[in-house]
Amino acid sequence: MSELSSSVKHPFTPRRLDLLIPRGWDTHSEPESDNALWTIEIESDKTIPPHDIMDFLADTEPAPPTCFAVPLSDDAVKEARKAAVPKTTQKDTLWCIRLWNEWRKERNSRTEEQIPADIIALSPAVLQCWLSRFVLEVRKKDATAYPPDSLYHVICGIMRFMRQNGKPEVDFFKESAYADFRATLDAEMKRLKQAGTGSRKRQAEPLTLQEEELLWKKRILGDHSPQALLNSVFFYNGVCFALRSGDEHRRLRYKDSQIQIVEKPGQRAHLMYTEDSSKNNQGGLKGRKMARKEVIHHENSENPSRCPVRLFKLYNSLCPKDRPADAFYLQPLKKPRPDCWFSVKPLGHNPLNNIVRDMCNAAGISGYKTNHSLRATTATRLYQAGVDEQLIMERTGHRSLDGV
Repeated sequence: MSELSSSVKHPFTPRRLDLLIPRGWDTHSEPESDNALWTIEIESDKTIPPHDIMDFLADTEPAPPTCFAVPLSDDAVKEARKAAVPKTTQKDTLWCIRLWNEWRKERNSRTEEQIPADIIALSPAVLQCWLSRFVLEVRKKDATAYPPDSLYHVICGIMRFMRQNGKPEVDFFKESAYADFRATLDAEMKRLKQAGTGSRKRQAEPLTLQEEELLWKKRILGDHSPQALLNSVFFYNGVCFALRSGDEHRRLRYKDSQIQIVEKPGQRAHLMYTEDSSKNNQGGLKGRKMARKEVIHHENSENPSRCPVRLFKLYNSLCPKDRPADAFYLQPLKKPRPDCWFSVKPLGHNPLNNIVRDMCNAAGISGYKTNHSLRATTATRLYQAGVDEQLIMERTGHRSLDGV
């Protein structure tokens, strides 16, 4: 074996030190060939003999990465999981467990038999006993019974609360430990149905063509004022893309918007809606392979005054340049300027939630009309036009024919 120098000087960046040491190489052993490295080359006049390599590595800390987020606490991780749950679901869960606690406190005040405050700590045998009494005794504020579907809904909310608070495996509807409770719930739901409780569901009614025409005639829809333009854009976003009443409208953004204007030479301009997430497709592990909803709606060249593409462009052109990136619907200005009709402030939750109701009230349109009426209008008009139910589902985003 030829004699190698035990130290070699050569320019070297210390951050690349790991590349000079083969994986699994024992730095304290003798080299097996003439080509083996006997030294580590560094950017200085100092050289390091082989037996000092591990000591050098131990004393040399890698540069901290700059591309990663700051370290998170356990509480921050819990908040990240909580943020993935829709706010409406969070509120619903709290309402269900609050109803349980109100019943528990009222019952404890009227009987010597006391229900423990911590529902999480109850064993399945004890919990199913109290759940059976709960579904038979719980009542609304007016002392009337909850409809069967509402009763089932409350139980699901209580189960969801337990799963989110240390009991992820609990399942009232499958575990044998809750068989008696299931029998009680089933019997009570049958009794309530036979009594006619909750037989009439209040559902948002679709808008007829005559009612839509009335909105235009009374200038509630149009482009003559900030409020009318906002109403028109909201109306078409709901009818053209069958958006749900709450979250899907609120989640619309200006930057990287879900709704894009597509204008190509030789083709009709159109709006394209690409779904981020929805009630039926929230992403995550379960929605990883689910197809995202995409809907195209072309311009109305026969009636430009009622063209969704034109109104969409006009609305964006009259919004302030420094508008928030994460909000699409903005508050109308009371004193609009020729080049700006809207504030930088996003439209509040209550005004946004009540747009359709307020429009119909102003036009004198009766019936139960809500923002969800626009989605119902989409499905109803397509069905009346003879469109196949599968194609209707693609536009509305329903996952089963029962929901259409």
